[in-house]
Amino acid sequence: MATRMMQRNNLADAFVLVNDEQTNAALKTAREQIGDAEWKKGYSPENKAIVRDALKEHGARYEQALKGNLVGAEVAETQANGETFRKLRVTLENEAGRTILSADMGSEFAQRLITKLDTATREHAGGEVSIGAFAKQTERDGRTFVDHVATMKGPDGQEVPATPGHFEKARERVEAAQKPMLDAGMKDKKILNQIAASTRESYFAEVAAGLSERMVEQGIAPKTVANERGEFPALDAGIKDRDGTWHNMSAYEKDGHLVGTLQRRGGQPGEYEKVPLEFHPGELGGLQAEAQFSDGAPLLVSLSRSEPSETQPSKVDVRIFAKGQDLEGKDTLEQIHEHPGRLRANDALQKIPDHREGKAIEQALGVDPKMLNPVPTREAQRAPAKAQEKQHSQGVQL
Repeated sequence: MATRMMQRNNLADAFVLVNDEQTNAALKTAREQIGDAEWKKGYSPENKAIVRDALKEHGARYEQALKGNLVGAEVAETQANGETFRKLRVTLENEAGRTILSADMGSEFAQRLITKLDTATREHAGGEVSIGAFAKQTERDGRTFVDHVATMKGPDGQEVPATPGHFEKARERVEAAQKPMLDAGMKDKKILNQIAASTRESYFAEVAAGLSERMVEQGIAPKTVANERGEFPALDAGIKDRDGTWHNMSAYEKDGHLVGTLQRRGGQPGEYEKVPLEFHPGELGGLQAEAQFSDGAPLLVSLSRSEPSETQPSKVDVRIFAKGQDLEGKDTLEQIHEHPGRLRANDALQKIPDHREGKAIEQALGVDPKMLNPVPTREAQRAPAKAQEKQHSQGVQL
């Protein structure tokens, strides 16, 4: 299946190919014609005309809308000049092939699109959608501002509504992040704006990670993923804290390390909260990932190798700690449960020989991947013997 990656170009007010020679040459020509100063200002009707003309002259594609079946939405990280950038990746599939839309997580377009994807992944996951965008100029206080509005139409051709409340929740987080600085007398708008942008981006990255998990839970993913990995295998663990609340972890291998989610029951019946996890070697040994629910202390999820016994090799223990500080301001970790959980491969993962999750665990913790498989229950172990006994009693020769 042919795959292409597209991105939103604000000056062209259209989608263009990523890492395409003709496109890059066209944008270079347009930038030279417009000039660096005007180019950095972004969209204007004049710049739009120049960029599109350059794309046509170089034989480069640009598209107003991307269409296909919605089969993927996830957060990706890219590296450039020693910095890490988060991207929203949306995958669409149709008879012509696969289109991956890539957008900067901090961009207005990506954040607006995520609010629509929140609706679409519940109502139209796997169905045909059309993603578009347009630049909208507005006048405020004598200045011209440009909003880059994301659009999405469902299988019926009707606009998919944005899930309400996301920008309000992001604003609340921004205010909470800025408050200590403001209380300390900080007035530097540049620093405050940087805090706002970073906090807002982190919020929408969390939302996007949840959308990815939602589609996996619905059994929807790009065909290559479904074909290679079956029905969404993962490593699972469940831990009940001292208040009786269950925390359920799910993890899978991505780009050489484990990522996943931590879910717990919310404040209302039938409500659940979910936050993303990304595991890395940590100070406690083994692997750790930080998690932050909206109304609690930061958590640290730890995967470690258990001590072997005379009869059992090492397995993988799962612990969750609440992060805090003591009276002297030193960082503290308090385990929120009595006993460690046990990391296990779910049924789908057990069906895959030499799965990547097992290799990641073996490399990081030195635990045999076979020890991730749940031990059969005593009843199941006894079943064959009971069956033989019954057959003998009935005079059946074995």
